[in-house]
Amino acid sequence: MQQFLSSVWRIAASDAGLLRRYRRYALAVLVIAIVPALYALIYLTSVWDPNANTHALPVAIVNLDGGVQYRGHAVNVGAELTRGLVASSRFGFRTLADADSARRAVRRGDLAFAIVIPKDFSANAVPGVQPGAGKVTVILSEGNNYASAGFARRFAEDLGHQANEILNEQRWAQVLEVADGSGRSLQNLRHGIEQLRAGLQALESDLVRRNGEVAQLGAGVRQAGAELRRIEEAWPSEADLKQLRSGAQRLVARQREVTQGIEQMRGAAARMGDGATVLQAHALSSDGLANDTVAASAPLTSLAPGAVELVSGKTQLQEGLAAASESNTRLGLGLGRFDARLGKLVDGVAVAGDAVHAVAGRLPQPAALDAMPASGKALVDATNRLRFGVEMAKAVLPPEAGKPDGSARGLADSVEPAIEVLAPVANNGSAFVPNMVAMALWLGAVMIVYVFAMQTLVQEQAGAPRLARALGKFLLPAATAAVQVLLILLTLVLGLGVVTTDLPSFAVTMLVSAWAFLAIVHLLVRAFGEAGKLLAVLLLTLQLAAGGGVLPIELSGGLFQSLHAWLPFTWAVRALRASLFGAFDNGWWQAWGVVAAVGAMALLAAAFVGQWKLVPQAQHRPPLDV
Repeated sequence: MQQFLSSVWRIAASDAGLLRRYRRYALAVLVIAIVPALYALIYLTSVWDPNANTHALPVAIVNLDGGVQYRGHAVNVGAELTRGLVASSRFGFRTLADADSARRAVRRGDLAFAIVIPKDFSANAVPGVQPGAGKVTVILSEGNNYASAGFARRFAEDLGHQANEILNEQRWAQVLEVADGSGRSLQNLRHGIEQLRAGLQALESDLVRRNGEVAQLGAGVRQAGAELRRIEEAWPSEADLKQLRSGAQRLVARQREVTQGIEQMRGAAARMGDGATVLQAHALSSDGLANDTVAASAPLTSLAPGAVELVSGKTQLQEGLAAASESNTRLGLGLGRFDARLGKLVDGVAVAGDAVHAVAGRLPQPAALDAMPASGKALVDATNRLRFGVEMAKAVLPPEAGKPDGSARGLADSVEPAIEVLAPVANNGSAFVPNMVAMALWLGAVMIVYVFAMQTLVQEQAGAPRLARALGKFLLPAATAAVQVLLILLTLVLGLGVVTTDLPSFAVTMLVSAWAFLAIVHLLVRAFGEAGKLLAVLLLTLQLAAGGGVLPIELSGGLFQSLHAWLPFTWAVRALRASLFGAFDNGWWQAWGVVAAVGAMALLAAAFVGQWKLVPQAQHRPPLDV
């Protein structure tokens, strides 16, 4: 073993001596050591966080939306969408007034893409009659820049989602408004039904009471009808009233005749008084003559007392006739008033009779009066059934209108996926690190074999064992690869600020991957000579396609999926991801073991393939012209 290790050391020392003898060669090796780190730095910096720079992409918005009046509300989704996009600053949005000018700007490459909102966008989108009725056109040019076109395609989906959020928020706002109105209407309806139920209950109680009163009223009406019919039967007829009136008129006429008779009697009494006075005078004068001629005046003298009494009776008769005349006058006045009032009475009695007849004719028949309590009971029963129906309606009414809780915005966008990240990656550049590091290490291995003579051996070392010769020629390039790993690691951690979950395992994984790649390239050069370097480059291309470093291998073609598990690049990327992000349940050592085993087998195979080019120690020179 000591002889074996001594052979390995002598071969490596011989190559290291070239670095001391040829300074430019040492400088070239140093450059080769730096190139992978520089490559990783340049590439990763370019893709570090492209989303953070999308605001620099010029994008035009052409809003032609004329809006729409929808259910009493003015809606312009295009204007809202434009304001939201400009405020988001996701891209370098600018507004244009003409779709044709935006299309020409995209065609010239002045714009990454353009968004055209048509005039009828709100009119088609707001009602939501058909899916996708509202069309928004995204104008892009894949030939100008395919990546920008990819951004535009992905943004088109987000744009549709954002527009639908605006529409859903407005629709939910109207739903909440209607629901709120329905809730108030339902409350008013419930309040009205409660009032109706209370009113029906009070009406039912009042109808029961009124029903008893109606029964009493019916009995009273029946009795009043009987009395009215008796009054109607006893009421004087029109002929009787006319006869009464004519009798009163005859009485007035007779009173007038009495007045005339009294006047005649007063005239006769006056005349009789005058004759009695004359007779009294003659009788008195005859009494004087009697003294002279007794025989001649004897008859007249006997009339004197009668004449006196006759004069006295005349006076009394006149007084009595005067009193009778006065009484008759008063009687005439009374009879006049009596006749006038009797006329009114007769007319009133006639009118009252008509009224009595009318009232009696309109009074309900006894059968109808008997049906009134039954009708009242039926009304009470109907009211009771109506109240029962109202109570049933109240019972089936929901306690409230079921207005959705929350806001229109919350209802329109109520679902937000919760993402649980098991192996978090800081940014896009960090995600590219495993693939780029593996590619940089492979590139470094290819460049190493260009600066180190992997097939040349000093003649004095030709007797060393095969494995010792292979290890001896591998030792200095492996040291250079280790320097590459160190520089790449410093670039990532200190230059780009990459955060690892396990820095030691990440460093060991990089180192083993670099040595494994170098062993594979060494094997190719040993087996195929200079053509092996070309094969190494082609193998790198194949591994980039089939290693699953950028896209999931499931998205590649069948050939790449078949080769995926057999490529060292695959396991190197897997080990780097596990040690860098904690991916694959932190199982970095499994993939690391595969890479180490592949490298060991490649190095072992390199010891037994190909032919060494033996040169004297004096002719041992670098492969580069330095």
